Amino acid sequence: MYEFATGVINVWEKKILSGLDQERMLKAPDKKSAFMVLFDTDFSEIIAGNSQKNIEDVFTQDLIALKTKLTKVLDDNGFLESFLFLRFDVLNIKDIFKRVFFEQETKEFKPFQFSLESYAKEEIFLKNALKNSQNKNGIAEKFSNVYVEELILEAIKIIEKEKEESQILESQIIERAVDTAYFRVKIVLAKKEKALLEMVRLEIDLANLRNFLAKSNQIFLEGGNLSVSQVRGLVLGKEEESSANLKRFLETLELGFLLERIKEDTLDIVIERKLDGFIAKKIFQKEKERGSGIEKVLAFFQKKMNSYANIRLILFAKENGLGVEEIEEALLPIF
Repeated sequence: MYEFATGVINVWEKKILSGLDQERMLKAPDKKSAFMVLFDTDFSEIIAGNSQKNIEDVFTQDLIALKTKLTKVLDDNGFLESFLFLRFDVLNIKDIFKRVFFEQETKEFKPFQFSLESYAKEEIFLKNALKNSQNKNGIAEKFSNVYVEELILEAIKIIEKEKEESQILESQIIERAVDTAYFRVKIVLAKKEKALLEMVRLEIDLANLRNFLAKSNQIFLEGGNLSVSQVRGLVLGKEEESSANLKRFLETLELGFLLERIKEDTLDIVIERKLDGFIAKKIFQKEKERGSGIEKVLAFFQKKMNSYANIRLILFAKENGLGVEEIEEALLPIF
């Protein structure tokens, strides 16, 4: 199904930020010189004629363009586009919920323009859904994307249950309700493709690890590879709670470093980036094994997302006089 997309992406990859481009940015003497490297990549058209353009605006325009291009080359009725971009609707939806329940306390938020549905439409749907929470058919406004719709409805169910049980509603409850709804919807999406299901289960495992590492009160997310006791055992370094399956899983993901780093009792940016990097490495490995198909699309999208993160970090380092060695560990893989 993704043969045409594979061929097009092979062409796009020639201009994407490469390891050599990244190395040139790292070795650049200052922020301006590092930024100029982007003229040799697929960002060139966006920044042409305006080298002072805010880098976040560049990323926004690039993602809008990427979403449009993927829509044209993916012949799957929006399935993979939904899988890739639903994460941005999550961020919009969290903000809308907070504005509904905590309007006075909510900070200024710039909606993500490359979400599957517009912020304005999501706001109307969400408010209508809250009024008709017991009657799904009573919601007049409908989305063209059923996954966004299901995400909002699922989040409302979780929030209402939390309110009923605890009699209070906090911002953190909204965060975990939307995250839980997101993974429930995403795993349903992923079950249509084995490669996607593997990735989502890994995402859930890492989300649970983050929660335990941060000593978060968030609920355990179902659907991953690891059980509650296995995640707890990994974080606490309790061998007796580790099964043979867990050990094989850890070896595959090279997660052994956690057992040492966790003694520092902190969740720093390096650990965060390493957790993110595991998923990327897995995706890139699958792409190398197959070389085409859905893995090719996943890998290209992940390279784009990782390049944004790395460019942002490198420019920050150059602006603040940080050395290469201070940020190299936090860079995400891009190939």
